[in-house]
Amino acid sequence: MEQNKTGKYLKYAIGETVLVVVGILIALQINNWNENKKNKQQELIILENVLQDLKKDRVGLNNIIERRTSKAASAEIMASYYGDIKINQLSDYYSHWTNVLYWEAHYPRNIAFTELINSGNVSIIKNVDIRNSLLDINASYEELFSVRKHMYDDYVFYLYNPFSGIIDFGDGIKVWSNPTIEIELSEEDVAVALKNRVIKNGFTLAAFNNTGLKENLIQILNEVESTIEWIDKEIEK
Repeated sequence: MEQNKTGKYLKYAIGETVLVVVGILIALQINNWNENKKNKQQELIILENVLQDLKKDRVGLNNIIERRTSKAASAEIMASYYGDIKINQLSDYYSHWTNVLYWEAHYPRNIAFTELINSGNVSIIKNVDIRNSLLDINASYEELFSVRKHMYDDYVFYLYNPFSGIIDFGDGIKVWSNPTIEIELSEEDVAVALKNRVIKNGFTLAAFNNTGLKENLIQILNEVESTIEWIDKEIEK
């Protein structure tokens, strides 16, 4: 009888242990499910914010690509004046001159992803394609900033400094802002500038560097477009 009683207690204890273990496993499963749901909701919020940044960045990229294309064309025209090409109107010279020298730069709209990097939570984006693409975009921008800094240094040495003692910057800005304006421009100043080989090299470099930057920006724009498509698909799941 004591053995039968001990056997029953043993079975009861085993049953209780199994129930406790099952209960713990179910609780863990529910907790994991809730945690995964919470992480997914957080991921979707982040992706929505990143998506909005990318769409704004796309607009800025298209604008600066258009401007880089225009600057490269104006720089080529300015360089051609140092060869066999004649200047038909001084206003053309001043207009292209200002278009090249007017410094413009695009800065990415990547607030949400930058905050994610700084917090060390990039892994919350589970889609590997999206995560890697965003990292690639950041790396591409870093490379672009380096090239742009080099180009600005060229502008200072070959264009800004030499021109500062020759051309009236105000006249150039007026003509560039309003091509139909009637203003007396200086043929003598232009003649002096056309004898300066440093300036000629500056326009040659400006055409080359603006074209190079434009190509880099187009590559970044393509990466941004692809990432927008991937995020849209991920949000729709």
